[in-house]
Amino acid sequence: MHKSFGRRIVAVGAGLGLAAGAYIGIGALQADAATQHTSTAAAAVVVKKSVTVDASDWIVPRWSKVRYFGKTTGIAKGTKVQVQRLEGKKWVTFPASTTVTSKGTYSVYVSSGRVGKFQFRVVVAGVASKPSYLTITK
Repeated sequence: MHKSFGRRIVAVGAGLGLAAGAYIGIGALQADAATQHTSTAAAAVVVKKSVTVDASDWIVPRWSKVRYFGKTTGIAKGTKVQVQRLEGKKWVTFPASTTVTSKGTYSVYVSSGRVGKFQFRVVVAGVASKPSYLTITK
């Protein structure tokens, strides 16, 4: 009878040991899953930077002011917005700039004495908008 009782105690002890090991293992898996979930959530917060451009006019007499405006995404308030004009095959910085507002928008005026068809764009935080076409007449 004592041998049987002793075996039961050993078996119960072994069972408790396995249960404790399983519990610790589950806790470790849960901690790992929580870490993976947090990493995924942090990755999802990353917002792709973008900028749009629109114009108040597309055909204007020379030296008329044209307003370029748009929205940014993922770009901080106060970041410089620079206007560029396509000259040949190269984008050249135009003497017009502004900054991003707290709402992620911007607005800037452009004026040129050159007559012809031109492409303008804005660049902010290394991101360029699609070009906007402007015809300047005499």
